[in-house]
Amino acid sequence: MFGFLKNREKGRPDIVLFFTVFALAGTGLAMVYSASAVLSLKVYGDSFYILKRQLMWFIGGFALLMFFQELDYKVYLKATRYILPAAFILLICVFVPGLGHSAKGSSRWIGQAAIKIQPSEFVKVVMVIYLAKVFSAEHRSDKNQTVQVLLPLAVLAAMFVMILLQPDFGTAIDLVIVSVCILFVSGFSLLYLLGLFVLSVPAFYLFIYQVGYRWDRIKAYTDPWHDKFGIGYHIVQSFVAFRLGGLLGVGLGFGSMKIARLPEPHTDFIYAVIAEEAGFFGTAAVIILFCILFWRGARIALDAPDSFSKLLATGVTLMVVIQAFINIGVVTGSLPTTGVPLPFISYGGSSLWSNMICAGILLSISRFCETGKGKVGDFGTQEVW
Repeated sequence: MFGFLKNREKGRPDIVLFFTVFALAGTGLAMVYSASAVLSLKVYGDSFYILKRQLMWFIGGFALLMFFQELDYKVYLKATRYILPAAFILLICVFVPGLGHSAKGSSRWIGQAAIKIQPSEFVKVVMVIYLAKVFSAEHRSDKNQTVQVLLPLAVLAAMFVMILLQPDFGTAIDLVIVSVCILFVSGFSLLYLLGLFVLSVPAFYLFIYQVGYRWDRIKAYTDPWHDKFGIGYHIVQSFVAFRLGGLLGVGLGFGSMKIARLPEPHTDFIYAVIAEEAGFFGTAAVIILFCILFWRGARIALDAPDSFSKLLATGVTLMVVIQAFINIGVVTGSLPTTGVPLPFISYGGSSLWSNMICAGILLSISRFCETGKGKVGDFGTQEVW
């Protein structure tokens, strides 16, 4: 099995994708500083404190990107048997006293003090690798397709529940959406997708309607001004930031909403800070960068040499892009509020590292694409490094 992976020749990575990721991460550094300088000075006595931490995460993330770019994606086929149990253990560790760290009513982190990681961010990557393997044409057989679908979905359900218990509803939903997309692209019968849709109805009732604060967020989404100083406060303040920014924005660093009014300005609502300080053109530029990332990821998936790499490229691309548009949807009031960071831009090491790993995997696959030794589409025709 997977003998097709032998005797392959590496080409050059996708230069457009590389610089798109670099542009997003660079934008993140600038906006994290702008959004956090006042808070850093007030809490830590150093306006650069949060920026310094994000810069350290960025350097580590860039190293991860380069490492995974050079790592042949075929190693994941054997590594899955190790990284999947490790991912599940990490999710358990967040609930272990002394190992897990809680903040704002959530138990999502491992570690203490300045060094903490959020396992769910890396679990998403592991699940994409696992599902790409088990749903790939090279791994499947013609016998008992139902079992071949249900077993991976059972693993997905276990991971989903563990993430939901933290609670981290946004990450859990992101994981499910990406997993369903991988199942769809893999070519299994649409009846399985229909079955998942039917199961999602009682799941919606249990996980949203029966959980008070989540249902309140749904109601705030439909009419945030009904309780503009309560559950609707986040989105109302975000709307104000967009209104103040207008077309051109008030200028980088000159925004006022990030000072004690806009909640989580350097994490979940950093897109609203971009809206106020860079205006419509700034927010549009961010969306364009994510669209370019999606375009390059789609091209890599289409030109990938085998089913596993096609599904893997599809999964990691959608994992980043879907999370980005969930965050943008929340900040613009297009989706109910949920705690999902903006990939590459929001403050946070775990999110940045997991997204850098995804970019590295995509770049690695692009080096084996069928369009001329890593020349994906019309780009990558010159030696870059």
